[in-house]
Amino acid sequence: MAGWFWAGVLWAGPSELNFQGVLLDASGNGVTGTRAMTLKLYDAAIGGNLLYTEDLGNVSVNKGLYSVNFGTNGTGNPKVTETVAITDGTNSTFQKILSNTNVIAGSVSVTDGTYSWDQANGSSDSGVNFDASYSSSLRRITVTYYGIVPTVGKTVAVSYRSPIVGIENVLLEDAARWIEVSVNGSVQSPRQKLLTVPYAVRASSVAPEGVKSTRKVFLPIKRFNMNGYLNAGFPITTSDIVGQLYHKGSSKIGVFELPSFIKKIISLTVRYTNVSQTVSFPAGTIRNGSVTLTILNSSLASIYSVSYSDVVSNRTAAVYCNVPIEFGSQSSLQIISSTGIYRPNQEESLGYSTIHSVEMEVEAHEAVSW
Repeated sequence: MAGWFWAGVLWAGPSELNFQGVLLDASGNGVTGTRAMTLKLYDAAIGGNLLYTEDLGNVSVNKGLYSVNFGTNGTGNPKVTETVAITDGTNSTFQKILSNTNVIAGSVSVTDGTYSWDQANGSSDSGVNFDASYSSSLRRITVTYYGIVPTVGKTVAVSYRSPIVGIENVLLEDAARWIEVSVNGSVQSPRQKLLTVPYAVRASSVAPEGVKSTRKVFLPIKRFNMNGYLNAGFPITTSDIVGQLYHKGSSKIGVFELPSFIKKIISLTVRYTNVSQTVSFPAGTIRNGSVTLTILNSSLASIYSVSYSDVVSNRTAAVYCNVPIEFGSQSSLQIISSTGIYRPNQEESLGYSTIHSVEMEVEAHEAVSW
């Protein structure tokens, strides 16, 4: 089955986001061709509420890289909040017909600031003093206080999700969002947390002439592990000193889209492990794992690169690069974990590498509020 690695999301226009990713086949090689893709947003890593869904159609993939805009042709399920009643100190039962005709099943909840109720869990006090019920056929919410009368001026509010075309209202919610992509009907997992949108949405409204100075921020990329395959690679028509064909080692590639608020990347810090193995062809040859960090411009051309091939466990290495980023460009950070050489008929192992974390120290446009 193909493997999918999240690249990132940036604001692409008034109502669209740009999504870029890397698609690898079962051997870790970049896919070329078209693949049918569907994108969904949830408010949790597992389960949760479906916030948005869009059929992306057949997406063109070139050597594993693909890029699509989304946000206008799909269906969002934004949260709608309405006032059921403002208590008057005398009534203890309140009703309201919801304004929207289409209500997502199971999404209705009620709160008065003290008590709460939702369709999945019921009343916060098990219905002793407060409870509610919802009629889906009538779109009617009924809120009841038992044995008590709420004080004057308390707002009883109902919230629910209702479908609407587009993604904008979903992005305005103060909640985490997780991306789930399906390729040819197969869900790629785990979901990836959508982190760059809050920065990108704010940065999209900043004009270059409005930037007066810069400030430093830290953008961590953590827990991005890429162990090299020990038994993967691709055959090449090259033989060793005894005339036997061998395989090149494989690489795993991750591409992270950089938020557009970045003006300059000051430094890159990576924690990694490289392992070495000695093989018998040619005699005494040592094959090390290696890691490479590359900053790409919007055309995916390298503007800075650094590699580490030393054999070490859990090393933290920092490099000061001072790379300027063009304002508003869709630059990215490419991370590669590579292995050495593998010869299957000899069952010999090879070097491999793991990237544990990457952190960038950057300067950001002061005019950006985030």
